[in-house]
Amino acid sequence: MEFNEMKSTWNAVRTPTIPSTEIQAMLSENKHPVLKGIRKQLTIEIIGWCIFLLCYYTMFDANLKPLWINILLVLSILLPLIHNLMGYRLAKYLVHGANIRESLKNYLSKIKIYAIISIVSRQIYLAGFLLFFTYGLRFNTSRYVLLAIIGLIFLVQLWLLTRLWAKRLKNLGNTIAIFR
Repeated sequence: MEFNEMKSTWNAVRTPTIPSTEIQAMLSENKHPVLKGIRKQLTIEIIGWCIFLLCYYTMFDANLKPLWINILLVLSILLPLIHNLMGYRLAKYLVHGANIRESLKNYLSKIKIYAIISIVSRQIYLAGFLLFFTYGLRFNTSRYVLLAIIGLIFLVQLWLLTRLWAKRLKNLGNTIAIFR
């Protein structure tokens, strides 16, 4: 197909007109696909963690551990949930500026803080779990090896998460640079 034929075919296609009220309805919180996915994930996580918190005291001998270990475990579970709620709020209120460039710059500054909180909260979450489940154990050589492997897995997760956020921030920065 020649370029001119393709161009005329493209121009012949009618763009569907959508009333602004329908566009507003699509962008509402209940219909927005990204927010809907985040809400679904958040609901599943909240239900799962609530079930865990209802059962952990008897299933994992939490009654034999000090109160501060139990509090640390609960806080380390609440931290990712709070983090996800922050992410939902960040995704919900994207536009904060007079134009796209300003809005993206504001979003970049917020997402940088969110990235740091994401990395730190993940590590606190993992450390809280590790402390809870290793508290009171007698360590031998095989348990030290297992603990070293778990520590290595934590470090790899930290590295991957940091890399992921750095890539996201770089892409957002590159997008902002286009608008100059």
